[in-house]
Amino acid sequence: MTEGRKVAVVGDGTSVAGFRPLGFAVFALQDESEALGLWRELAGGEYAVVLVTEQVWPMVADLAAEVADCAVPAVTVIPGAGSAGGIGQEKLDRAIERALGTTAFMREEDG
Repeated sequence: MTEGRKVAVVGDGTSVAGFRPLGFAVFALQDESEALGLWRELAGGEYAVVLVTEQVWPMVADLAAEVADCAVPAVTVIPGAGSAGGIGQEKLDRAIERALGTTAFMREEDG
């Protein structure tokens, strides 16, 4: 990671609390208006990576799309407390489809 740049974790308070002891900047959000205000700071270049929990992702997905082609910040979805990880898997599946041009591939666990 580039010197001086940080990692941010954005989500509900329960999901992000465990990241603070790791030295990550933690932002617990309650509603979309908080997400919109915070996003300017997150996308301003101080953060190299922004991890967003699945519960908060719908609040910031459009904003994250605006920086998708930028080197910084790298934005990704992570499961939150009590989340099964569905949005992250969907994003990965779409990326594979774009790369391969098809969704017709077999995963090892599918047999």
